[in-house]
Amino acid sequence: MRFRGHLIGGVVAGAVVVGIAAKSGIVAIDALSLSALVQVGPAHQSDTSTTITLFLLTLVMSLFPDLDTASVPQRWFFRAAFVLLIVLLLLKQMDIFAIVTFVLLLPLLHHHRGWTHSKLTPFAISILIIAVTIYLRFPLLRIEGFSINQVVSLFQDYWIIILACVFGHYTHLLLDAR
Repeated sequence: MRFRGHLIGGVVAGAVVVGIAAKSGIVAIDALSLSALVQVGPAHQSDTSTTITLFLLTLVMSLFPDLDTASVPQRWFFRAAFVLLIVLLLLKQMDIFAIVTFVLLLPLLHHHRGWTHSKLTPFAISILIIAVTIYLRFPLLRIEGFSINQVVSLFQDYWIIILACVFGHYTHLLLDAR
């Protein structure tokens, strides 16, 4: 399948994941929150950012498998990543800068339809995203250490991230199989 098909599939998958998040109460999707998507207001800022994040994560994961070859998604991905790296550098967010730089190299380490097309890849990526988020948001956990109960609890809290990664990635694989 070509880029346009994967893009459309990613948009549909992103809408489905946002719908699931709304149905499960993770985000509020009503007239007020929909208007906040257009004009971010303080009342629904976290819902708006969560909605946008889930949608974009699903969309990116639907395009991710083709980042290992010279393609339209690869060009746009690296352009966006370059801008992100400049912003992180200007904000002096060196921890995140280092992690993003490392992750940017991953798709280039293997041939096309290699590990980026694996059925296990979205699980590994979602676990990486969750681990980095926890590391950056909860510095106290780094000092105290993890227990298995904390890990299980955190994955229960972040299940929607796993769903977004898996649903987006599997959408790509499904469209490739046609």
